[in-house]
Amino acid sequence: MKLMALLILGLFMTDFNSTQLQETDPIIGTWKMKINAPNGTDTGLLTFYDDEGKLKVSNDIGSYKVGSDGDNYTWQMTNKTPMGNMKFDVNAVLDGDTMSGTMEMKSGMAAGRTVDFTASRK
Repeated sequence: MKLMALLILGLFMTDFNSTQLQETDPIIGTWKMKINAPNGTDTGLLTFYDDEGKLKVSNDIGSYKVGSDGDNYTWQMTNKTPMGNMKFDVNAVLDGDTMSGTMEMKSGMAAGRTVDFTASRK
């Protein structure tokens, strides 16, 4: 009976809106990105970190919540571009010390366009 009460209490204390980290997530660390932008290759740094049990990523503009399902990661972020700051939906797949994925532009004249990126652990 006590075990059932503890399980129910644990459910009420869980934050269902963000990903809880399992011990140490393999994506945590700093990554150097190469973005295949329409005007050529662009680069940037991403830093993934544990923020009180929740996975987050930061770049030179801000910090963002990250969702994960196995080796698949998603987040929304703002990135500096030659056309100014733009918002992106990012989907990435982790493969050891490399990652690849897509960034869908959510703002500006290029909204809806998707670009590919790769990243390597720094």
